[in-house]
Amino acid sequence: MNSGTEVPEVPLSEVPNFAADPARSLYGYFDQLREEHPVVRCVSCEGSWYAFLRAQTAKAILMDTATFRTYHPDRSESGYFEEELLPASKDPPQHKHYRRLIQNAFGIRTAKTLEPRIREFAHTLIDEIAPGGSCDFISAFAAPYPGLVFLEVMHFPLEDLQRLSADDTRFWTPPESDPDGSIRKAGLEGLRTYVREQLAAKRAGPDGSVLSELMSGTIEGRLLTDGEIISYGLLACIGGMHTTKAVLGRMMLHLAQHPAQRDRLRTAPALRSQFLDEVLRVYAIGESFRFVARDVTVDGCELKRGERISVHWPAVNRDPREFSDPTEVHLDCAPRAHLAFGYGPHFCIGMHLARHDMLIALETWLERIPHFEIDKGEPILERVWGGAGLMSLPLRWRT
Repeated sequence: MNSGTEVPEVPLSEVPNFAADPARSLYGYFDQLREEHPVVRCVSCEGSWYAFLRAQTAKAILMDTATFRTYHPDRSESGYFEEELLPASKDPPQHKHYRRLIQNAFGIRTAKTLEPRIREFAHTLIDEIAPGGSCDFISAFAAPYPGLVFLEVMHFPLEDLQRLSADDTRFWTPPESDPDGSIRKAGLEGLRTYVREQLAAKRAGPDGSVLSELMSGTIEGRLLTDGEIISYGLLACIGGMHTTKAVLGRMMLHLAQHPAQRDRLRTAPALRSQFLDEVLRVYAIGESFRFVARDVTVDGCELKRGERISVHWPAVNRDPREFSDPTEVHLDCAPRAHLAFGYGPHFCIGMHLARHDMLIALETWLERIPHFEIDKGEPILERVWGGAGLMSLPLRWRT
């Protein structure tokens, strides 16, 4: 029991589900919590943890890798889905050695090299969508687009999109729909099996892909094991599709709700990068989990060795102590260093690739379908936990 500053409990089952107005959904709920309490104790069917809601505390936690670690200090349990996912599951100094093996594969040079193919994916999907005058943006574009980009980056067969997407969806099943975790575990095993099959194929015929390069990668003078290579592939699968889908959904919902910004972006391409970063900040998703390695007090909360904590990105990225007018998407302010891709040594290794393909999606959609609105005859659905993000976004336009 915590004996420091009173920390309120937040039953996640009571957090508001989707409302088209962010002020009445998850975001507004945690905005209010953050101003009342710097830390809360989240409670779900999967257990409980302390969630820190303010930006400066988040930065301090994620930089103090000796106190807040990715692995439980006393047992083999990772803060990343109870699964070792390389390089994210490693702490410094080992982390940098694992990270360096793949940092170029997901960097800006790769993004620019793949740009023609990424644009081709965007146009091909919109070719199928545009004539109909309406679509569910999530299923028609936001889900398949990052999946195709991911498969191209990894040199995996594009025809495997449906299989990979199905397992990815199972993995991100929210706890309330999967109380015993069996669906999520089945999705994880499906992804693991797929990566294992791809690794076997690359061993039979190396092709310069990420997995092929990892086969010759070394840590402290030894080759990586197959288990380690598969772990890299698992993290790539888990992080390579879902987050981009979630951001694209929120981006298009925002533009449908703010037609003046949409029209301005259409005629002023130079503002699009700023717009994307503001969307990433205002509609950040997810949490970064850590384990406490020593007794410590943070924001008045007494933490004991072995306790699980998180940095809550939706709250942190809308903290008025860090950002002025934090709940609005601004096109004209100076660029703001948001924390949507994390912070410290574990910041998202795929951030440059993700930003690049999201900008291409934005550019292509505005070019092909410049005027669109929410189809109010269909529901907008969102998950706030587990696989956070829009589940459906009905749009319509004139053909």
